[in-house]
Amino acid sequence: MTTLTPEDLLAGADATYDIMVPPDILRPGDSDTENGLWVQLRPLTIGKFQLIIKAARDDSSLIPLLMVKESLVEPTLSLEEVKKLRLGLVKFLIEHIRNLSGLTEKKNY
Repeated sequence: MTTLTPEDLLAGADATYDIMVPPDILRPGDSDTENGLWVQLRPLTIGKFQLIIKAARDDSSLIPLLMVKESLVEPTLSLEEVKKLRLGLVKFLIEHIRNLSGLTEKKNY
């Protein structure tokens, strides 16, 4: 039997993943856009997720916005910029962040 090392358990915390954002998510109704564009995401660690929950203690609507801000590697956005994103794009990013982070069981925020 082979046991995992601490390095094995921590591997992937710094991994990044390229995600293609489909044209209909970026610009709904824009028929001129044939290809999507890419963003780079990293999974949330338990430490980051705890900080997000703590920061959003008084306003749970900040949770998905902070999740996007902390997970988005490229391009980087400030919280104020994340607040300006279209709701459909935030929903798309959150679905990918949850999947990458292993948050498969959905909780209502």
